[in-house]
Amino acid sequence: MRRALATPLPADTLNDDMYLPLGAFFRGYRVIFDESALAFDYPTGLPSEFRRKVRTLAGVYQIVGFYPSLLGPRNRIWIHFFSHKLARLLMPWALVAAALSAYFLPPPWNAAALAAQAAAYLLALADSALPTGFPLKRLTAPLRTFTVLMAASLCAVAIVFVPARVLWRETRVSGQQAAAAGRDQSGS
Repeated sequence: MRRALATPLPADTLNDDMYLPLGAFFRGYRVIFDESALAFDYPTGLPSEFRRKVRTLAGVYQIVGFYPSLLGPRNRIWIHFFSHKLARLLMPWALVAAALSAYFLPPPWNAAALAAQAAAYLLALADSALPTGFPLKRLTAPLRTFTVLMAASLCAVAIVFVPARVLWRETRVSGQQAAAAGRDQSGS
């Protein structure tokens, strides 16, 4: 980003990586991704990923507050913003609506829909009790991750009720984890 396009961040900005480019975008500049830029993420556990997702998804609510024109018809990236950012916030509410609406389906469809949802959540819950390498883990681990991320999206609404700084917690990665992740990246 050109230095002249960078603007000071508002206090407690959760997603500075969205705020800065959107500031330039709404001043008429294009935002592009440089394919030669490199970024490295180090794996963390699911509890840490949950906290990170709550923060970043709460940051999307915050970004909409900073740039309400993201939701307007004149936003030339509206479909991209909606599909990539807002849909993530709507997905858990759609799941809640699906669970509630299952009660109103005619029998036996209501029982089948509720049983399928209950089975998915029970499998997600069982994942932490299953040993690594157990064949069912191929199903339970993605279900658990999906469920945790949907819960994080629901919790992101907390930005309305608590100061943003409450949602920020630094994720620490040990030197050994970082080195191992670096070896995985290099193929060694």
